[in-house]
Amino acid sequence: MANLNRNITYTNRDFNTFRNALINYSKTYFPNTYNDFTSDSTGMLFIEMASYVGDVLSFYLDNQIQETFIQYARQEKNLFDLAYMLGYKPKVTTAATVDVALYQQLPSKNVGGTYVPDFDYALKIPSNFQITSNENSSIKFITEDVCDFSISSSQDPTDISIYSLSGTDPDRFLLKKTRKAISGTINTTTATFTTPSKYATVDINASNIINILDVFDSNGNQWYEVLNLAQDTVFTTKINASYTDPNAVQDDAPNLLNLKQVQRRFTSRFLNNTTLQIGFGAGTVSDNDENLIPNPDNVGTGLAFSKDKLTTAYSPLNFMFTDTYGIAPADTTLTIRYLTGGGLASNVASGTLTNFNSTGILLLILI
Repeated sequence: MANLNRNITYTNRDFNTFRNALINYSKTYFPNTYNDFTSDSTGMLFIEMASYVGDVLSFYLDNQIQETFIQYARQEKNLFDLAYMLGYKPKVTTAATVDVALYQQLPSKNVGGTYVPDFDYALKIPSNFQITSNENSSIKFITEDVCDFSISSSQDPTDISIYSLSGTDPDRFLLKKTRKAISGTINTTTATFTTPSKYATVDINASNIINILDVFDSNGNQWYEVLNLAQDTVFTTKINASYTDPNAVQDDAPNLLNLKQVQRRFTSRFLNNTTLQIGFGAGTVSDNDENLIPNPDNVGTGLAFSKDKLTTAYSPLNFMFTDTYGIAPADTTLTIRYLTGGGLASNVASGTLTNFNSTGILLLILI
């Protein structure tokens, strides 16, 4: 075959440029073979069909290249995927935040001739404590942290003032603490699992999802959210007291920070503006759970006294099905609580957050 040196242009991107280039190509290299370029000729049929295919392929090629760059991508799914690939967890809504002042009255007691607050009556308000506005009860704010009036430190100070007097002696004291609160509504959904499934997922469909509050199964076990399934430890806190840990060092630290190893864990990621997906691991609960990750470098080498299997093929998926990446829920129902809210509609005027739900506080008093 002769070595043909054709002048071919690779910058054609649309139907008309493809069509004109093919016509010029035919006129240049096949002047005596075909010269009927009328719109209804058979030759133009094939030229325009080839131009159509080239135009469509160019469009999708350009679109695919564009969707690989986060600054140019237009498809919502690709934007979310690229964000997670870069290590950023996107938000689909922004909740209003506020510093809430919480007050409690305490009776006084005489200690060594000095009147001080009787902290035996101090309340411990749990996290996710709900506050509503006296102007719009449909907008709810919840506190992010526990508020313990019995504790005061440089990081969590308690302002103490005299509230009332009995003669010239303090009769009651007023305690004040400040906590961050965000605007959000607590929602609950459930997911039932029968047989364990590797890397099972649950989709939560709602508008303005903020985050996951907590997940508990039907046996009362808590499932912990982690950044990735390979993260097998989470930080927890407990009260620094002898009844929680006999070996605890009793000092000014009110709480202790613990590193807890958890098998029951999950990750969450947004698929789009209204869908939050929760993903679980691939392992199963067993009595002898060794937290080991198989090493591909050692596969097939065998032991010193055994025959090796260096020529045996192994599936890479075998290294993913391990309890190291968490366990899969089975024979249980998960109760998932999550927050929704945000935007301008979730805000309220200053000084209007005065109503609160005292259910959790009353429970603490009874305990």
